Amino acid sequence: MENILNKLNITIDSLMNLFPLGEVEEFEKYCQKVHQETLKIKPALTQYFYAIEDLNIQKLFIRNHHARLVSLNDNLFDSIEKSSKDNQEKDHDLINQLKSVQQILDDLIAFIWDNFSSYCDNIQKISKKSQITFASEIIRKLEKLRLREDDPDYVLYEKVRVSIIHRLESIQPRITYELKFYIDDFVQAIEIIRASNQEHSLPVTLKNVIIAFNFNSLPVIHYFASFFVEQLGPIESAKDKIDFLNHWLKNVNQVPIKPGYAFNTKHEAVNIFLSNCILEEIRYYERTLLLFSGFEYPTGMRGFANTGYKIETELSVSQIACLARLFVDCQVVKTKNIRELLNFLSVYTQSKKRENISAESMRLKYYNIEEGTREEIHKILLKLLKKSSQPL
Repeated sequence: MENILNKLNITIDSLMNLFPLGEVEEFEKYCQKVHQETLKIKPALTQYFYAIEDLNIQKLFIRNHHARLVSLNDNLFDSIEKSSKDNQEKDHDLINQLKSVQQILDDLIAFIWDNFSSYCDNIQKISKKSQITFASEIIRKLEKLRLREDDPDYVLYEKVRVSIIHRLESIQPRITYELKFYIDDFVQAIEIIRASNQEHSLPVTLKNVIIAFNFNSLPVIHYFASFFVEQLGPIESAKDKIDFLNHWLKNVNQVPIKPGYAFNTKHEAVNIFLSNCILEEIRYYERTLLLFSGFEYPTGMRGFANTGYKIETELSVSQIACLARLFVDCQVVKTKNIRELLNFLSVYTQSKKRENISAESMRLKYYNIEEGTREEIHKILLKLLKKSSQPL
């Protein structure tokens, strides 16, 4: 297999050496030779691959050959670009033949990805030619999807569009297969929701797509930070602000996240950033409520903590928080100060693991109820319902 690739490499080098000489017959001869060599590679590569028993060696084999072909394609692309500029008056047939050789390499690279993608390296950059084609197509789609200036999502979409274009047109673009498929899927999702929203009265928003795909560019992150500040401005009472933030926290946590997806792997995930940002705002307004509410524990309760008494439960911290949330939401427990209620529970309640519960942990779990926790509490409530249907 190594010999075949080396022969292909040598043949293409010979082609590039012949090009400036303009020897058409010799040039065509080498072009035909490239065709012949590449025809051998597909069956040879497949045969060598399945002869390898070790999975790690299989991966290494595919990744090495894939990377070599991309590198060979890039060298050919650079030569074609240079030759096209330096030899504008020369026979264009030679350049076209070089491009046909490049097309063969494109096909070979596509063959490896289509048949062995699970063994390929996602952070392998795509060929220079593919980068230009892909960037052009995505920019065209983004332009087509632009919104009117009076659309509520206009500013957010523009930040998304500019972030993608900046990434694709940076001075040293490095579009990997991972980034290519991410942007492709992301833009396709926007196209789908645009079409879907025209037919349904409950649309999926651009914000939902951004959270689901973890589109975490800095301009988008900054947009969300300023968005909450602007939305909270007209709301007067701290309680109403907390209700607004709780609604948004629920929305953020209910968006299904696509695993492994990120526009920038070096930045924090959008859903985590938003959850932390919203929780910080909630804590701030809870402190404001506490500061101006004049709330105090009854006199008899002030020394209660000194006894060390705790209510023992067979529940996890998450389940205790979930029950508290249900009691408050259904107004079984009436309180204007969620923070103090959770502080109380963290001090006087003991979880199944007999662990000390921090107030911060209780608050985080109160505002982020997981599906598994909700299902477990549902079972407990059914058990209580069954018990309450019988004489006590």
